[in-house]
Amino acid sequence: LTLFVTLLANEMPLYPEDHLTAMDWDRTANGTIPPFPFTWDRDKFMLLPNREGQLELVDRNSVYQTRLESRTFEVAGKVQFLFYSSFSGGSPVELSVDQIQNLTDHGFGKVLPTKILINDWIGRSESEMIEPLAKEYLKKGDVNVIGMIWTKGATNYAVAAYRVPKVAELVTKVVDKLLDLGQVVDQIGIIGHGLGAHVAGIAGRKTRQKVAYIVGLDPAQFLFSLEKPESRLTLQDAQYVEVIHSNGEGLGFFTNIGTADFYPNGGKSQPGCGGSWSCSHSRAVAYFKESLATRGIFANRCADLKNLNSKCSLGRVEFGEICVYSLKSKPPGVYYFETDSKAPYLKTTSEEVPPKQVNPNVPTPTQSRPTTPKQDSPNLPIPSSFIHSVRRKISFRKVLKYRYL
Repeated sequence: LTLFVTLLANEMPLYPEDHLTAMDWDRTANGTIPPFPFTWDRDKFMLLPNREGQLELVDRNSVYQTRLESRTFEVAGKVQFLFYSSFSGGSPVELSVDQIQNLTDHGFGKVLPTKILINDWIGRSESEMIEPLAKEYLKKGDVNVIGMIWTKGATNYAVAAYRVPKVAELVTKVVDKLLDLGQVVDQIGIIGHGLGAHVAGIAGRKTRQKVAYIVGLDPAQFLFSLEKPESRLTLQDAQYVEVIHSNGEGLGFFTNIGTADFYPNGGKSQPGCGGSWSCSHSRAVAYFKESLATRGIFANRCADLKNLNSKCSLGRVEFGEICVYSLKSKPPGVYYFETDSKAPYLKTTSEEVPPKQVNPNVPTPTQSRPTTPKQDSPNLPIPSSFIHSVRRKISFRKVLKYRYL
């Protein structure tokens, strides 16, 4: 606070000029500028999500300082590893990264598929993703599941977002240790939610060998940019990258960053969620979980993001992790499917329609980088609680100051 006051008193810039470009402030929200009239000093403040997925007005200098402090963050003691296997009856065994080489003592099978699960910071991702997905995998048979809980102690979104590269380094070490144990790289998959999707991408990019696949569950967009692929999930990070967009132009990206990008119900808001971003954001996890137990869920391949609907006729493929085992028959591109508003969400189809051959004259969305949506593009409904929150903060000139660890 003293530093902040001093800077204002001396009329010094809140951050270096070159940092303005580096942060891509105007593109971090991909068009999520609220559709109701209010203004704020964009040179000093920005909007970032809180734990509930609602936007809050935040002092940019605090975010910048958080970024600087993240460079010295010691990640090892902040990440919890949970190993699940049939050998332990499905109960997790907690390990440190240095104990990964001892996984064989706890039932690790080097010939079995290994799933690495990485949670998000927003909402209840830890409880909704790690254990539920681990148990669903174990129902299917013998499998190694490693859950990584890394967001404890992150007091706000910026702290969590800037820890992503350091956490990714730890995931890379885990994968390389698995390879040392004799694990075949084609048996390794990484599934990440929100910020965890970017952890998965950066980690996969740096492993000795490329893992079989990465599934990004509504990858986070705030403080990430299309123009900086080195800091986020990309289609080059694994042999195959699948992305499920459930809250695009909200908490997640609404653009293609994977080999195959799925947009359930159009990819922005989900049935039954109303205007809740966190609800739509978490649906990517729910849909993926159901796909592990349900066959016969098919998605239509569309030409581009402007034509996302059930009438897309470029072919159909089965949705979910089952797809990663038949990559050669699954063309890259954009996919659309519809869900119900209540669980079970996924709708089964009794008969599969084989995907058509991809027309080489029709570029897939992954062949060129899409432009970032303009700020005047259609936005998701803004939760009323967010509107009242922002208006209250503006009327009282109250600015959130981030606490540092």
